[in-house]
Amino acid sequence: MEKALAVIVGPTGSGKTELAESLAKLRPCRLLSADSQQVYRGMDIGTAKPLGPAKAAWGLLDLVAPGQPFSAGDWVRQAVPLIEGAWNDGALPVLAGGTGLYLKALLEGLAEIPPVPDSVRRSLTRELEQHGLGEMAARLRALDPDLAQRTDLANPRRVLRGLEVQAATGKPLSQWQAVGTVPAVLPDRALWIGLDPGKESLEERLEARTDALLAHGWLQEVELLAGLHGDDAISRSAAIGYPELLDQLRGRQRPAQAREAIVKQTRQYARRQRTWFRSVKDLQWLGLAGALESLQAFAG
Repeated sequence: MEKALAVIVGPTGSGKTELAESLAKLRPCRLLSADSQQVYRGMDIGTAKPLGPAKAAWGLLDLVAPGQPFSAGDWVRQAVPLIEGAWNDGALPVLAGGTGLYLKALLEGLAEIPPVPDSVRRSLTRELEQHGLGEMAARLRALDPDLAQRTDLANPRRVLRGLEVQAATGKPLSQWQAVGTVPAVLPDRALWIGLDPGKESLEERLEARTDALLAHGWLQEVELLAGLHGDDAISRSAAIGYPELLDQLRGRQRPAQAREAIVKQTRQYARRQRTWFRSVKDLQWLGLAGALESLQAFAG
């Protein structure tokens, strides 16, 4: 039986979830989230996670508690059996999300990197809290310039990962990654769709989406998560909006300041995603209607 795989990528807020769900109404699919923040339980509203009855159709959601370490390798290990299970059932696995690192790890492979001791991870986390992300990013640029060039230096988890591996092994992460890798899955054919509603349209959508998420209880979600897991788990989160709304709850930011920071960071993240995915070979950039037509034709 032929193994086909569809991948839907693009900047945050571009409509990836809606597109995947539209395809699933037309033919048997297994929908899988490729979003590094939707793996966290309870982080629902701010990550625009599928909710309600639609959530049951999705895999790779709610895998760990907020604040717990979770790597691309962890995601790949959970994704592979779901993809293979879809093939065995005669369904099309559809990966939808904006975390390019996860997709790269799945389809190109991961380097075998020795585990980082908890003591090293805790020490660097304390340094991040003391010195700030800017200083830690500068340290990564000095220690591993190759990695820093292709790392989202606004993401504390990515910065810390580079520093952790350097500290634990004495060898830059970029050197570990340079070793040949083996893909975790090998589809017979794959279709990469990139959703791009255009810069101006996307920026308007992102601002409107921020307001909609706030109106649907995002602040209350952050308050609940902080109560369950502690402020540190939320303040260290790489998910846009959660640290800012925690600051609002604790009186460190006014509501308008928190909203402005969220909108700004979301737009910056969307630009970084567009840049990252434009380097993917054989990626078709389409609007929603054209993307659904291409996916239907691919699925047969």
